[in-house]
Amino acid sequence: MKFNIKKEKRCQYFSPDNASTALFSNALNKHIAYLNKKYEDLVLLCIGTDKITGDCLGPLVGSKLMQQNFPHPLYGTLEKPLHAGNLTRQLPEISTAHPNACTLAIDAAVGSRNHIGLVSLSCQPLFPGKGVSRSLSPVGNISITGIINEFSSGEILLPYTSLYLVDCLATYICNGILMTIT
Repeated sequence: MKFNIKKEKRCQYFSPDNASTALFSNALNKHIAYLNKKYEDLVLLCIGTDKITGDCLGPLVGSKLMQQNFPHPLYGTLEKPLHAGNLTRQLPEISTAHPNACTLAIDAAVGSRNHIGLVSLSCQPLFPGKGVSRSLSPVGNISITGIINEFSSGEILLPYTSLYLVDCLATYICNGILMTIT
């Protein structure tokens, strides 16, 4: 899949509370409109693994959306994760199945200490594996990340991430996506 990286759009941050869900949903709606796409063309890529607490955000969002009978194509759930081991193989298949779709990529991220617990939204692809020094292809036209821990160059902190935090971020992202498409 080829994704255009648009430098002019900056990342927006949202704090997961009930008051900001509508703001998050509205911003997501604007990003989809900016790309001139319709909701019928929406495909979600929920990236991560169920084997590491800090990396299960994407599949957890995917599973929560599936439980709500999400009406659009979705790849990556707790049962069938879309992760570093199968992402490179799956992307061409997804691109062939949905050639003109607006692709929304969701993943966990590490960041600065003051961003932990926030959700970021960007009209740019995300770079899976970047937080653990893995270089994978950029994914998505629009990206949503939940900042689940602090970036540390010497330590891998993903296994030591609060499941409660990951679940709160996943619920917030799920609710914002559902609010956007309904």
